[in-house]
Amino acid sequence: MLLVDIARFLLDVLGSLLVGLLILRAWIHAIGMPGRNPVVQFVVALTKWLVSPLHRVLRPRGRIDWATLLAAFVVTLLVVVLIQLLLGVDLPFELVLLSTLRQLVIWALNVVVWVTIIYAIVSWVNPQAPFAPALGMLLRPLLAPIQRIVPPVGGFDLSPLVLLLCVYVLQMVVARI
Repeated sequence: MLLVDIARFLLDVLGSLLVGLLILRAWIHAIGMPGRNPVVQFVVALTKWLVSPLHRVLRPRGRIDWATLLAAFVVTLLVVVLIQLLLGVDLPFELVLLSTLRQLVIWALNVVVWVTIIYAIVSWVNPQAPFAPALGMLLRPLLAPIQRIVPPVGGFDLSPLVLLLCVYVLQMVVARI
């Protein structure tokens, strides 16, 4: 049982890292971040091997990079199926798809959490860091509506904290599905 737990853990960690990078790549495309940005270059370099072949078939349309989203879904599906095989669980295809979508949403919310935490730390410690503008650009669409409702208090922007609370509530809701 220990080896099964270790294998499950490794699948979950590696899957979440790869899918997290794919979700970040889709997010970067959606907001139109410039390709010369170091964060964009890092994410593209780590995901190019998987997304480039899919781009030949599925071209991005507008703000949606379908190839990257498909890659994220397929990797999540693979992880879900492998974990079910490890555990000896046999679920109907519909439940496998539902589990895959649920896991994909959970991992996407984890990406938002990590980007927000890194953004908050960088903004306090070294706001001039080379990747700080990229983090701000990523979070601007999520933080702007919160900033209209929750103004800065004593010069401190509390919107990242509110965003984290909202994401954690969403994670609890999704986890119960």
